[in-house]
Amino acid sequence: MSFVLRSAILTLFGVLAAVQPTSSLLAQEAESTKTQRLPLDVLVIAPHPDDEVIGCAGIILRALADHRRVGVVVITSGDGYPAIAAAVGQKDQTEVGPADFLKAGALRQSHSVRAMTRLGLPKEDLTFLGYPDSGLESLYTRNGSAPFVQLFTRKSETYGVTVPDYHSLAHGNPAPYLKASLIGDLVEIIRQRQPKEIYVTHEGDTHGDHRAAFWFVRDAVRDANFQGDFFTYVVHGAPPVQPPDRRLKLSKSQAETKQAALVDHQQGTSPVHDQLAATYMKPEELFWRARPAPEATQ
Repeated sequence: MSFVLRSAILTLFGVLAAVQPTSSLLAQEAESTKTQRLPLDVLVIAPHPDDEVIGCAGIILRALADHRRVGVVVITSGDGYPAIAAAVGQKDQTEVGPADFLKAGALRQSHSVRAMTRLGLPKEDLTFLGYPDSGLESLYTRNGSAPFVQLFTRKSETYGVTVPDYHSLAHGNPAPYLKASLIGDLVEIIRQRQPKEIYVTHEGDTHGDHRAAFWFVRDAVRDANFQGDFFTYVVHGAPPVQPPDRRLKLSKSQAETKQAALVDHQQGTSPVHDQLAATYMKPEELFWRARPAPEATQ
């Protein structure tokens, strides 16, 4: 085992041992959520840890430099990625189990914490919802009242390891993996934080979780009666045919910071994410306007 990977694994286990979401920790974190009710200028919503950097690091950096308040919401913990679970557990992918996926989720949460700290985002403005990675599309489209069970972690309710999940902090208990739960959490956050701009992955993104993230946010924007600017960004697949409604060219300093934040998301995942920064580092960020979902018919 390489020294770098050994250090990453030891760090992860130290984090897991030190930050289990005990009742006292939940109480402390719940107290800190009071500061999270300050209005936002920009709200970035990402399906997984790393999408917030890939799609919107420049937006975050520009807004913070202009003394605007930014919030970042990560819908899943990225705990449904067998190759990363195998890297973290030092196993073959055929041997990984729920505990390995939970450790992978904890590691990926810690990546987002590190990357957002690098960008200058205050800790209280980073929120994890703890919904099922690789399950958002099914969560949105499925029928029935039974909670969805994530294939890899076997979880059926929101949770957090490195950082407790939003619903547990706000309500004292986790939320079941249901479409209404996720929309409800997003509506609460939008109403509490009153952002002027919202960014989420594009509905044409080729990753199922990314498409579904758009559907969930589109519905939440409608239900929260959001009146601000609603933008989307593409992570996987070709961009839309129509020209972007907003382009942000990164300065040299912004590009260097974004590059470093992408590298933060590579730590402890070798060889899976070795090319993350090289693949997703672009000189500008592109955004397309979106509309809220239409009102549901009676």
